[in-house]
Amino acid sequence: MDTDVIPFIMRSWEQVEKGFSSGDINAAFMDIAQAMYLFDKGLAISMLMFTHRAGSRIIVPEQIQRLADLRGKSMLIPHRLSIQHMLVHRLLNAGKLKISYPGRSEEGVGIEAVPCELMPEMADSDPDGDIAAFICPAPFGDAGIEKKRFKRLLISRDLWKVHPGSVFVVHQDLLRTKRESLALMVSCLLDSAQQLDRYMSSPDTAAKEIESMSASFLGLSAGQTQRALKTSGITYCPKLLVPDMEILNIVLDYMRTTMKVMPAGTDLNGFIKPDFVHTALSEI
Repeated sequence: MDTDVIPFIMRSWEQVEKGFSSGDINAAFMDIAQAMYLFDKGLAISMLMFTHRAGSRIIVPEQIQRLADLRGKSMLIPHRLSIQHMLVHRLLNAGKLKISYPGRSEEGVGIEAVPCELMPEMADSDPDGDIAAFICPAPFGDAGIEKKRFKRLLISRDLWKVHPGSVFVVHQDLLRTKRESLALMVSCLLDSAQQLDRYMSSPDTAAKEIESMSASFLGLSAGQTQRALKTSGITYCPKLLVPDMEILNIVLDYMRTTMKVMPAGTDLNGFIKPDFVHTALSEI
């Protein structure tokens, strides 16, 4: 079977979007909101599975003690069309804090989209003390936490227990030309999720290879990887990785009606392809 896969890192969600649009990439792990937007805009992609649930943290400098301390300052998010943006929007609204965006004059908490890997550096080298928080998945920001420059204000599952995060999406051509290879890949991803889920619930009984493999992939030590997994609230339960249109509609409705960042009339018909995950689950 021809299963050649060439993985490579992209530094921002904008790069992922350009890669799909240009045909340079055929599959990706992408934020669910961005994936829905691109599908609605006519990009021929399909979602095969969630790759995790929850797993982000709001990280702040040591002097920030409560949500109200964000007033008049700014907060960094990964992308305008990201689940983190939605969670921040809900949090600030619940705290009666106004939200402002670049180019607007409203006072409140400024929201700025920045690639995750740049967030800790920007917050740490902020001469005006304007950046009061950033929200990102683990392990971004952990080095600053370890050195006591930052701390976790809360984790995203405190806002929505098993919220969606990134999803595995593929160009629809692959559904016709590489179906067996995709089925194998989804099966491997679910197997990895099952092992990680066991590790999260009982790390002492899990194989130590999980720590070493994760550390190698992330470029971290085993201890740093372990702390990132334990403090992020991330969930890898295989059954929660099945595409769920109800969950997608919750995100879509909020981002369309309350945030107004999704276009009206967004059509997700044909977007999810859950048969790959269902088949893989039946074999676990």
